[in-house]
Amino acid sequence: MIDPRRLRVLQAIAVHGSVAGAADALRLSPPAVSQQLLALERETGASLIDRSGRQVRLTAAGRLLAAHGERVAAQLRQAERDLAELIGQASGPVRIAAFQSVMAPLIGPTLRGLAAASPAIQPVITERYGPGAVADLRLGDLDVVLTEYDAAVPSPAEPGLGLRQLAFDPYLLVIPPDWQVRPHSLRDLAGRPWVEGPPGTACDYALRRLATQAGINIPAGDVCVEFPSVLALVAAGRGAAIIPQLALGQSPVTVCALPQLGGRHIAAWHQAGPAQPTPATATVLDTLALISEASRQTP
Repeated sequence: MIDPRRLRVLQAIAVHGSVAGAADALRLSPPAVSQQLLALERETGASLIDRSGRQVRLTAAGRLLAAHGERVAAQLRQAERDLAELIGQASGPVRIAAFQSVMAPLIGPTLRGLAAASPAIQPVITERYGPGAVADLRLGDLDVVLTEYDAAVPSPAEPGLGLRQLAFDPYLLVIPPDWQVRPHSLRDLAGRPWVEGPPGTACDYALRRLATQAGINIPAGDVCVEFPSVLALVAAGRGAAIIPQLALGQSPVTVCALPQLGGRHIAAWHQAGPAQPTPATATVLDTLALISEASRQTP
């Protein structure tokens, strides 16, 4: 009989395209992944990986079994849903990946709400973001992955995944407190330095978009991943920045709420399908949405 745990290893290799990538996603060592793969080949009597090239490629048998692995995982998730419906209560762990700027305004209140209304659900939070988290969601290692994207672009799409919209977070312009300027547009900051976000983030995209609209150049400068770091450098006089309102905090910067800056959408990826999301995951998504709606209505 085929061990379903080894099917999961094969599925991870199919998703990540390498033994090392699968090992990282499964929290195993590469030798352990290779051993599980060899054991699966012995169980099935089939070669599952084409080892003739430098890249890992699944054979026809490997692709067949990986597809069956996805269906086995889906059946297990359906069993969880059926059980939850039978006993009338969503329960079990829900693994949530989120990023720094939503922890206090969204994740914290959501955890408190779940503890009060759905104590049988066991949320587990990990601070992660980006393609790696989405890949783990596909594998079933995560259940909800929060994401952000600039509101000026279409909603992202991922095959097999659903996207639950949660909040619109308007952008603010922040400048050092000792700058003797009160800008009415980004054009008033031409030639001044900026503190940027990493390429591919919503605020980096917004800064490039707004600079193009204003006809100004953004000189190479400081780049920070987290908004507290951005705000610390702005307060230190290193440059201006575009940040979302949820990330503002209490930093001693000058806030310029210019019109037409736009904002970012905050949303949650989840698995989609006949048995997805599970009742526990659906409850978490609903709670996140309720908290987001309440935050919009708070003066």
